[in-house]
Amino acid sequence: MKVNVEVPKYNREQILRNIEESKLARKSSGFKDFATRERYLEKVFDKLTPEERELIFNISKDSPKVKYIRGAYTKKEILDIKPDSQKGILRPDVEDYLTPEYIEAHRQLFKNGAIKIQKFTPEEGGYNNGAIGNPKDHVAFVMPKEAGETLIKVTKGDPELLEDILGLHRGDLGSSPVAIEIPPESIKNPRIPSGNEKSAFEGFWKPGGQTFPGNMPEAVIDEVPWGEFTIRKLGGD
Repeated sequence: MKVNVEVPKYNREQILRNIEESKLARKSSGFKDFATRERYLEKVFDKLTPEERELIFNISKDSPKVKYIRGAYTKKEILDIKPDSQKGILRPDVEDYLTPEYIEAHRQLFKNGAIKIQKFTPEEGGYNNGAIGNPKDHVAFVMPKEAGETLIKVTKGDPELLEDILGLHRGDLGSSPVAIEIPPESIKNPRIPSGNEKSAFEGFWKPGGQTFPGNMPEAVIDEVPWGEFTIRKLGGD
């Protein structure tokens, strides 16, 4: 007797419901940046299929949730501080307001390596002596390897789409960005950005180790010297 077996299909309707439920949850939470997030979603999601949207959602969904220490600094109090190192004005250390459990869970996201997407192709002996990092503070903002691979797959290396998802200014990645692949052994001192970094973008940086408005996990690591990473060219001209 022949038995009809239904082949599983990608449930597009469920994906769309998940997206709408996520939108309602953000709105009901009273999150002050709701309008900014919605503009981001509209701008980004117009360029993605429902399946690609789900992949992007799952990066933040599967990441550890930010947990604040009860009675410590609030997110607003941290953002209200405008760092000025010359005047001794700094935002608090992340250990002063994030739980140890969350900090460790966030650090574990980078155990398999990291990826940094940037405009310029490093060269031995070139800018910053070929190292990955900002010469102003000698740190690099990076994302977990798995998250980076997903973004590259979904965006196909489109620089403007990557800029929108990662909370960068238009043009920051140029027309032909590169992905810097950093192996675990080259990752030194991974930590949640404090917002005191000279390379942190004021207005885009938020407490907790996630980009804004895309909620992609991010960390800062010590500058990576030339020869301790590999370079991959992405899409573009």
